[in-house]
Amino acid sequence: MIVKEVNSENPELHWEFVNCEDKICIDLGCGRWEHIEYRDPNWPTTPEWLIMNRAKEVYAFDMDEREIVWYTENISPKYKISPLYKEIQNVQDIRDIISKYNPEMIKCDIEGAEKFFLELTDSEFCTISSYAIETHSEEMHDAFINRFTGLGYTIIAQIDLIHAKPMKVLFAEK
Repeated sequence: MIVKEVNSENPELHWEFVNCEDKICIDLGCGRWEHIEYRDPNWPTTPEWLIMNRAKEVYAFDMDEREIVWYTENISPKYKISPLYKEIQNVQDIRDIISKYNPEMIKCDIEGAEKFFLELTDSEFCTISSYAIETHSEEMHDAFINRFTGLGYTIIAQIDLIHAKPMKVLFAEK
């Protein structure tokens, strides 16, 4: 497993090991969050970055309706990105998204709500071939490592977000 330290929200660094080529992708937490932290306007957004890396299609979810409006007005007309308003509040929200959109890859940055993925059954979890999950605590990080390895996923890489400790990103593939 590759381990890197990153001190940036730039998707090219933060999500470097995403495997999205020719895949239907779900981007959970696509918001730019410019009102909270610095984001260089030259950086692509995460849905744009996924498309630039040859994702077949991206369904981009965020709980901030202003972000969805911005994507609809500025990004969707240029790319095969579908911006959708949704706050992930429980495991059923995850199930509904997986059932409706049949993703092959999930990028997840939902500020602690990633825990709901751990509530999926093994068969539900394994319908996804590629994950990029940002974890927001050491306990959550360890729980995802255990889940991935227990279900036969290979953890390709880990990015330690040194500007936002203890957050890390795990990249796993089946």
